[in-house]
Amino acid sequence: MKTINRRSFCAGAAILGGSFALAGCSGTASKQADEEKPKGEIIETDIAVIGSGLAGEACALAAAQNGAKVVLVEKSPTLGISFQTSKGNVSIYQGVENEEFWQFVSETTDTMDEFLARFKKATETGKVDVPYPDYDRVKALMQASCETVNWVEKTGIDFIQSFTKEKVGTDTVWPDTSADASKAAGQLITEKMTAALEDAGVEILLEHEATELVTEDDKVTGVVLQSNGKTKTVAAKATVLACGGFGGSVDYLNELVPSVEKIGFQYLGNAMNTGDGITMGKAVGAALYDNCWVIPFNVMPSRKLTEVDPSFATLVDMSMSTKPLEGGGVASKMLVDAQGKRFVNEAGPGILLASSMADHDVAPYYALFDSTNAEACEILEKGISTGDVIKADTIDDLASAMGAVALAETFASYQAFAEGSVEDEYGKSVEKAVAYGEGPYYLVSYVPSYVATMGGLKTDSDCRVVDDAGNAIEGLWAIGEITHRFMYNRSFVRHCSNSVGLSMGRLTGEAIAENLA
Repeated sequence: MKTINRRSFCAGAAILGGSFALAGCSGTASKQADEEKPKGEIIETDIAVIGSGLAGEACALAAAQNGAKVVLVEKSPTLGISFQTSKGNVSIYQGVENEEFWQFVSETTDTMDEFLARFKKATETGKVDVPYPDYDRVKALMQASCETVNWVEKTGIDFIQSFTKEKVGTDTVWPDTSADASKAAGQLITEKMTAALEDAGVEILLEHEATELVTEDDKVTGVVLQSNGKTKTVAAKATVLACGGFGGSVDYLNELVPSVEKIGFQYLGNAMNTGDGITMGKAVGAALYDNCWVIPFNVMPSRKLTEVDPSFATLVDMSMSTKPLEGGGVASKMLVDAQGKRFVNEAGPGILLASSMADHDVAPYYALFDSTNAEACEILEKGISTGDVIKADTIDDLASAMGAVALAETFASYQAFAEGSVEDEYGKSVEKAVAYGEGPYYLVSYVPSYVATMGGLKTDSDCRVVDDAGNAIEGLWAIGEITHRFMYNRSFVRHCSNSVGLSMGRLTGEAIAENLA
């Protein structure tokens, strides 16, 4: 038995289930050998699942329900930590071919061609020349979506309609929390899934960090864990990496999506998603996705501003955790680059604003405020000392203070547009614009926020991790955020990540268990 040490490496450096094989694959696990060392307590199991987000929980539960012995490993103190504050929306595809699993009766029956057309349209926002989405995989996973939701409902959750395809592009459901309105939908799902995992006999290891993949004869045979200074080895016939993305790792962000740190994107996701699975996968020869990106949420005041006063987080058009201040976002305002020029439709989706900021590459970016909103001004005054809020009595003075010669001309053009005199060159509707009032005026540093990453380990249609030649690495699978890059070009399709995570997990767990039986 040999191991690849994650820390040492860092220092140096169709429908699922159709073709699973636990032996005889053309695996290419690294032949790099670590010197033998004690591995502490040995835990033997059929399947080790690393990470307890939606994908990991679904995989562990489905595998256990199909007769496999499962160990679920989570490095945080609780299961499902990334999802507990979520609204729990899950995209579904309701076509004639899966009518037995429909969640609600739609006014118009969907077809896969129509669904894919809407999906493709959504992915055009900020599109770049990459070979994603993989529409065969999108089709397969969404085809399974209603059956997956039915399966989750057996844990005791009642999903109800939240959005229609006419409104957001996909039919969408979310958990009914009416019995306890104080409980977030994500928390309800986590609680029910946790109870189901325990009932199914899954061994749950909290506060255990996976640090090494174990290999033997070019096959992944388990994983080494660290917890409270102690080492354990889970010896497994199959190891499934479901340990999230790399949004919490500055090193990986600089390597894979350098614009995030350059512009100062704010990360609203799980800080413990530090790319551990990517590092362990690379160490055994896994291929990585190129052209990584993030899943943007909104644009918001800079990190300096939200740190000096959390109320800056209310100056947004939509929020995950705080109530936005009415009129405090950028949709009705002017968003400018470091030269004082507009570059985007400020009322567009967060995905558009984030990709435009990255592609335009003239940071820092600022939203212009006047003094008509007293509550906003009270917040803005608290940020002047940081340097990320610039204040002046007139636009000309503001342009001088900012060093942006184009600001005055940009302001005059925007005023003419907001007052209905001209059309907007960026396609913004005049109904979305509000003409500026009296000063003093404030330029406020704004950055994109993001909730997850797109990138990580490449997998085949059965979620087996592959090497650079496309060969499956025997004994190793990856599901969820660590591998869902194939679902998107650069634009996040609302609620599909939850759906895909659940279906990837369910189908992968079922398939591995069936092949072990």
